Amino acid sequence: MSDITTDSPRQRVSGYLVFQCYGTEGIFHECTYALLSLSRLYSPADLANVEIWIYTDKPEWFKALKDCWLPLHYRQIDPATIAQWRGQINFVHRVKIEVLKDFVKTRQGNVLYLDTDIVFTHHIEQLLKNIGAGQLYMHVREGVVSDRSNIIFEKLDRHLRKNVPHKINGRAIHDLPMWNAGVLGFNTKYNYLLDEVLTFTDTEYPRFPKHVVEQFAFSVYFQQAGVVRAAAPYIFHYWKLKEARHLLASFFEHFKNSRWDDLVRYSALVQIHVLMQEKLNFFQNRGVHAHILKKHWLPETQDWEELSKQV
Repeated sequence: MSDITTDSPRQRVSGYLVFQCYGTEGIFHECTYALLSLSRLYSPADLANVEIWIYTDKPEWFKALKDCWLPLHYRQIDPATIAQWRGQINFVHRVKIEVLKDFVKTRQGNVLYLDTDIVFTHHIEQLLKNIGAGQLYMHVREGVVSDRSNIIFEKLDRHLRKNVPHKINGRAIHDLPMWNAGVLGFNTKYNYLLDEVLTFTDTEYPRFPKHVVEQFAFSVYFQQAGVVRAAAPYIFHYWKLKEARHLLASFFEHFKNSRWDDLVRYSALVQIHVLMQEKLNFFQNRGVHAHILKKHWLPETQDWEELSKQV
């Protein structure tokens, strides 16, 4: 029933896990589900050397979780802070960079940043051990920008050739791979990269106001510092599946009175990878009429009471 492995970890996890979770309820559902997926992999003792930090405008959301044994810590942020971190360019993804800059000011060690729409699928102690050894991680390699495999890459390639002609490690910047920034893993010895990422973002976003600027900035400067490795074998990032929020809302409403360990068990009923396949099948098989009408896909309503008998 689960898309998460159950092999026992060989050593304790050590490091910081960082989320930013603010705004709509759907974001909080995603973050809570991500935490549930971590709890399905580990016991409290396994996480004795971990701190989970959530940058949030509603810490009370997580404090209300019944008997949650995860090592949760909070950095409360308000609308004024969020607006400041969006910067003069008013870019939502700039906040991520500021969150990380704020976090590493007073800490040393292994940092694993995670967007809320992720699922832990495998134990992460080896990933964190590799980060401690100096390796850099992003979620997954999406392709070389100059290959122009999609319309965004085509536009970005054109912009870079015209406006950003410099090279990284002898390679033209437009010939670098784009990596997905939904997961970022680095040791704090690389803190200086965050300043580079921020400067690039503040410079290029006004000239190329697309959502990929921040992730390309991370891609560029992580690759300048070393070989970037994929976190995807450990963590699934379902950024193309905003429809999952409908299912998660239904799940958390039904099980709102459940304690954490029960939620952990019931969370196996939420199969994100199955939803991804269902969405793909819908768009591959919809007819011409549905295509013209731009009909959208939503997950089927679940009978959670009946499904709960399976776990």
